[in-house]
Amino acid sequence: MTQKIKVWDGAVRFFHWVMVLLVAGLWFSGTEGYIVLHQLMAYSLAALLIARIGWGIWGSQSARFSQFAASPKAAIGYLRNTKPVAGHNPASSYMIFTLLALLMLQIVSGLATFDNSYMNDGPLVALLPGSWVDLASAVHTVNIDIILILVTVHIGFALWHSWRYDNVIKTMITGNAELNSVAQPELRSSWRFFLMLAALLLLMYYWQGRVLLALL
Repeated sequence: MTQKIKVWDGAVRFFHWVMVLLVAGLWFSGTEGYIVLHQLMAYSLAALLIARIGWGIWGSQSARFSQFAASPKAAIGYLRNTKPVAGHNPASSYMIFTLLALLMLQIVSGLATFDNSYMNDGPLVALLPGSWVDLASAVHTVNIDIILILVTVHIGFALWHSWRYDNVIKTMITGNAELNSVAQPELRSSWRFFLMLAALLLLMYYWQGRVLLALL
């Protein structure tokens, strides 16, 4: 029997769509050379990612990494017998973890990336050997292309899944899904996530944001 259940809390949905906007903005600002704006969005993304990692440990059931982490066998089995689930499915979990890891790598490499203007180098550039800075800069340049490719693949599979099975895109917007014989996940109030995010954004502001905002 089909029933409407709440799958995603406000924290997960906020993270998902704001991350999409920030990644798009980071790509555009980096490509066009708007370095100050690029760095401001990078620190915002860093705060968002750290908050999501925290929510993946202490948050709602469907948001916790322990709930959707899956073995390769489970992921392959799911692809052979695809069906709607309340949350991330075993196959998509690998994409989620990969994107989170690559985004964190992009942030860290950006902290050690050299900028030709000499004004907006990453804050770690002055602390690291030149060879490390060169490596970080190279990783930062290549890694964004990998991220964009994986994001495109992720969007493609989400569209395909929404067409063939259940509308996961709509579910990520509304938080609700109509599923058969699936238990309601335990959802926690999202205020803890937003409080954690606000604290991290404030920390980023006092670390680097004040200086960058003055340069706009």
